[in-house]
Amino acid sequence: MGCESCQGCGSRCEEQCDAHVPETPLPSPFPVVIFDGDCRFCRRWVRRYWNLKHEGIAWSSLENARSHFPDVPEENFRKSLHVIEPDGTIRTRAAACYRVLQLVGLRAWPLWFHEHVPLARRVGDAFYSLISRHRRAADRASSMLHGNVAAPATTLLARRVFLRLLGLVYLSAFLSAGWQLQGLVGSNGIRPVAERLSFIESALGTVPFNQLPTLLWFDAGDSALQAMWILGAIAAFLLVLGLAPMAMLLVCWTSYLSIVNSGDVFFNYQWDALLLETGFLAIFLAPVHWRLNAPGARRPSNAIRLMLLWLLARFMFTSGFVKLQSGDPTWWDCTALSYHYWTQPLPTWVAWYMAGASEWFQKFSCFLMFVIELGLPLLIFGPRVLRFVAFVGLVSLQLLIMATGNYGFFNLLTIVLCVLLLDDAQLLLLWPRKVRWKIRAGLVRLESTPRRMFNACIVVFVLSLSIPTCWSQLTSRPAMEDWRGAFAGYRLVNGYGLFRSMTTTRPELRIEASMDGVHWEPYVFTYKPGPLDRRPAFCLPNMPRLDWQLWFDGLYAEVLPQQPNIEGLMIMPDLLMALADNREPVVELIEQAPFADAGGPRYLRWHLDQYRFTTRGQRSSTGDWWARTPVYSSNVIRAEELLQAESR
Repeated sequence: MGCESCQGCGSRCEEQCDAHVPETPLPSPFPVVIFDGDCRFCRRWVRRYWNLKHEGIAWSSLENARSHFPDVPEENFRKSLHVIEPDGTIRTRAAACYRVLQLVGLRAWPLWFHEHVPLARRVGDAFYSLISRHRRAADRASSMLHGNVAAPATTLLARRVFLRLLGLVYLSAFLSAGWQLQGLVGSNGIRPVAERLSFIESALGTVPFNQLPTLLWFDAGDSALQAMWILGAIAAFLLVLGLAPMAMLLVCWTSYLSIVNSGDVFFNYQWDALLLETGFLAIFLAPVHWRLNAPGARRPSNAIRLMLLWLLARFMFTSGFVKLQSGDPTWWDCTALSYHYWTQPLPTWVAWYMAGASEWFQKFSCFLMFVIELGLPLLIFGPRVLRFVAFVGLVSLQLLIMATGNYGFFNLLTIVLCVLLLDDAQLLLLWPRKVRWKIRAGLVRLESTPRRMFNACIVVFVLSLSIPTCWSQLTSRPAMEDWRGAFAGYRLVNGYGLFRSMTTTRPELRIEASMDGVHWEPYVFTYKPGPLDRRPAFCLPNMPRLDWQLWFDGLYAEVLPQQPNIEGLMIMPDLLMALADNREPVVELIEQAPFADAGGPRYLRWHLDQYRFTTRGQRSSTGDWWARTPVYSSNVIRAEELLQAESR
């Protein structure tokens, strides 16, 4: 059969049009699938399964098949789908549907349950009868939920796109870490990793590799640090090229885990945890071939793909849930975004304009965010159209977050996870029409039985960690803590939820240096707010971790007593030591470091200020993006005394 819209398009269009009914010449030595060719609902689904596999199966409409099977009344053919085996065995109704699923290689367990579990057989047949009596309604519902595309929802191309994009995220993460590691945790950094690991080993009397797994236990020198990120970057680049994907993913995950577990507070962020959790599952999604696009690559594991979608759903839902769970009034009355744009760690210049929007817009934006974070995750496991709605909403939210704040690769990684919401038929629309249907995605073999059994074990293991973690986070009740704690160091499953409580002020730490104790010059960080007239910048996908961590130190300083003690802060004592010592790797992390060429300052001091965006009127008159109110200034600190204290 054909349709007017397909005239002249050839087979490329026919593969996507449910008006074209697949027909196999009869008789045939293969199982024969007989359907009602006048039923649009039947044609739609038969076309999808035919696109998945049409070799080794005879597909025939009842108009063509009834003369070859005279013993079966035509009325029976019209009432039900039939699958007739070469030995004469006939399956109808739900059993025939399950047999088709088995024949095309999707799944075999439904047929087994139907034939061995009476309750499953009764429920299946009852549901089939309901659909059969309301085919038009079922067709409309099918079109709404699955779309008009007749191609099956295979994910071979989706896997290729996902893994290459994940390689880009890994590459950006390694390159960003590479230029900062020496200054953050190198031998001349703010918190040297060698000293930290040595202290842990001395305190415990052994190397706690299982509690803190990192290859830097073998060598924590600067060369090993550099080799770690370079090795990861090379593996990520090869992954982008599609070479040895499973091996490269394993190298990326191992290298990044080693860096994160050695990076102290500088790598203790949620995006690092999300990358490790995603990267671990992606290892088992990759094909066991030297090339990602190898002709012999097996079909992607649907179980592992569902685990990645479960990660996406858990990450998004908990991000919204913890905001309400905290009881923070700014989230409950939807005024949180009125503060968020200027109190977030590293806002962009777009955030300045968003902060000046009207109150109703801020509240509506906050409400819409809750709809996306709490509502759309429920669509992630739905049919094609619902998954596409979730894709559009979640990606749009991430793009808006990227426009207003710098969160490194966090939002990019979330978008990459969203790619798995799309199937091959949707992704193929991005390719030119003349080559679109040459990229076959569904006509491949299933994974081998041992690989599927292994993946099933991975799924059970990860679920045993993620379900208790999710339960504990949503209910605030601990669950299976000993079991989860045994694997906590590997970052396999993590809790998520940024901005649980909205900060309504912006305390900023400023550091100044002097050679004579009279004339002072400020340290200017690359992205952290400092000069009032400097426009907030974009730094994506780079993650300036020192700038980020100083935002946290500012929050800690705000809650300390009236005259805060520097020892109460996280990295400020170590940072001031490094600046007093004029350590080159640390100075290189700062945009302007006064007296660096003179061997470092003689005096240091720091200030706690309150920052906030200027209004449009203030910026028009002063040119400033920020307004600053002094809160506290420390006493003058002699660099020599700091260095003596460090040596002791």
